[in-house]
Amino acid sequence: MIESFQVEPGVIKTIGGSGRVVEVRDEFMPVLELERVFGVPRSTSRTWAASWSWPRPEGGRVGLLVDQLLGQQQVVVKNLEANYRRVDDISGATIMGDGRVALILDVASLVRRARH
Repeated sequence: MIESFQVEPGVIKTIGGSGRVVEVRDEFMPVLELERVFGVPRSTSRTWAASWSWPRPEGGRVGLLVDQLLGQQQVVVKNLEANYRRVDDISGATIMGDGRVALILDVASLVRRARH
């Protein structure tokens, strides 16, 4: 992740009927709305975007729209496919300090899906 920022209402624009972008410092960045990707309703009215630098043929960055950022942690990631089964857009899982399981997003898979 390169940076995170709060997305103000009305900043996200639709282009070409289905493409969504957000303007960040005079640059339009494509965004992926995780609530739409996973079919999970938004839990808050505030929206944050995490900006990722991603090697794409045309260069640039992509933003992931999320409800909130909870912080940064170092974790041990376990391969989900080896321990369970293949799950689209999830690259692995980790066990948090309180015993909960957290899934790790496969950002490359999400970007590929959004482009198709």
